[in-house]
Amino acid sequence: MVATWNNYFLPLIMLKDPTWYPLTLGLNAWNAQAATAGGEAIFDLVITGSLLTILPLVVAFLLLQRYWQSGLAAGSVKE
Repeated sequence: MVATWNNYFLPLIMLKDPTWYPLTLGLNAWNAQAATAGGEAIFDLVITGSLLTILPLVVAFLLLQRYWQSGLAAGSVKE
């Protein structure tokens, strides 16, 4: 799930329309635009966007933690 959520290279190659880019590509575009245009860096937006990309993963891990731990314990039981 984490690898799919944070995928960067595949959407960069497959998508032609920037409106369909995931948040990770959008954050990179904001950084590149601020650096190359000579504009002021927009670190506040980038940090807020980074928080928004991480927040759903943290919530999913917290909600599914009991299932993840029980799956690890089930594999270690010897019958």
